Amino acid sequence: MNEPKTVSLSAGRAMRGTFLRLLAGLSLVALGSAAALAGCGSDGASVPDVGDAAATEGGGGSASSCRESEAICGSDCANLREDPKNCGACGTVCASGQVCNLGSCAAGCSAGLTTCGQSCVDPSSDPQNCGACAKACAATEQCGGGQCSCPAGTAQCGATCDDLSQDPKNCGACGTTCTSTMAVCNQGACAAGCSTGLTNCSNSCVDTKSDAQNCGTCGTACNGGAECIAGACGCAAGEQTCSGVCTNTTVDRLNCGACGTKCGSGEVCSNGACVTGGCAGSSGKVDCGGQCVRLVDDPDNCGSCGKQCAPGFLCSNAACVCPAGETDCGGVCVALASDPQHCGACPTKCNAGQVCSLGACKTGCDPSLTSCASACVDLQTNGNDCGACGLTCTGGTVCTAGACTCPAATNLCGGICVNTARDHANCGACGTACAPGTQCNAGTCSCSDMRPDCADAGVCNDLKTDNANCGGCGVACAGGKTCKGGMCR
Repeated sequence: MNEPKTVSLSAGRAMRGTFLRLLAGLSLVALGSAAALAGCGSDGASVPDVGDAAATEGGGGSASSCRESEAICGSDCANLREDPKNCGACGTVCASGQVCNLGSCAAGCSAGLTTCGQSCVDPSSDPQNCGACAKACAATEQCGGGQCSCPAGTAQCGATCDDLSQDPKNCGACGTTCTSTMAVCNQGACAAGCSTGLTNCSNSCVDTKSDAQNCGTCGTACNGGAECIAGACGCAAGEQTCSGVCTNTTVDRLNCGACGTKCGSGEVCSNGACVTGGCAGSSGKVDCGGQCVRLVDDPDNCGSCGKQCAPGFLCSNAACVCPAGETDCGGVCVALASDPQHCGACPTKCNAGQVCSLGACKTGCDPSLTSCASACVDLQTNGNDCGACGLTCTGGTVCTAGACTCPAATNLCGGICVNTARDHANCGACGTACAPGTQCNAGTCSCSDMRPDCADAGVCNDLKTDNANCGGCGVACAGGKTCKGGMCR
């Protein structure tokens, strides 16, 4: 019997583009079709292309409504963290009486998670169990704070959430259809063509350098948690593509250190190496389903194992919070200063013909601000409209003086801003990856306290299992004894 193909339990989470990835999932028709255009950063490294790759079981399949947190297993979408029929990997079925808990079949759920059938879920952010078991959000909605809402930058038009800035059937307002010689929806207004820098994709004016539904070319969708980065589908910093899904191989127990490398029973994945004895010595990390993670800043395990932040939220000090300048409005982070759907206050919606400027609905924008689909923004600093309306910064870049650049203390590696002082895949320089089991400190790959380099040979020794260095460097087990838990037994 063939072993089920494994895919990542972790997915890249972007602050921008959540709605576009939801639409990208809806537009999937066939797997393995057109590939995204290759993109290069200033260092010449290409952004990994995961535009059409997908994890499949039994010879492939298709899906029509997969979300960012889901993988494609055969013809179905599956959340590998909680699906009892695809627990941790496509085709891994939990036995009767077991639940799927953080990607592993177990007797019960971790503290803080809710049992829904055989699934362990976080009802505060789970779109299939939002607020209560079996309460599913619509395909274009997101779940935040236990309630279904339209993502930021969209409006509820009938039963769907639509982007009024580019939808030709709901252009600027629900029900406004662009026709005839003005058939294109350009920044919330029907027009004959698109503004400079935007591309006409089925009468929608989009930025193909950042649009996850039209990445690089019209119709090229990013899947598996990928983002559209500089016109190519790729994973966020610290992740790589494993079976079509963006994966953090430094912590993923099914892809530990490299795609397809699985940790055994009783082992956890720490710094890209499978180790026994839990996550001790991993710089404040804890064991969450075999992954050594930091609860203080991990958006998939924020404050407790399995506590996932809703799209657009950050994990800071073990709590899900909105980025600076944004406010939590019913589980969605919005900019009250410029959002015409939430202008100045969460329930305040501007009327047709009005713009939202400095938190108030007005007939025009205040000085130095520009109206982009009725949102008054500063084109010199706004990451969603950088230099011109609709041009979005990607790969962790920020808008400075109207141009997308990397923040201080980071470098552009393959189109993504990374901190080479601590990035495991780009340690000290772009492309310099640390070996499994090591960690990047101050731009140098080094061993941790619990896995020291006993022989100064560039190899990290596991003091809990190494027979030649059991509990300490040079402490060898003799008389047929083996090292277990740092003791010769």
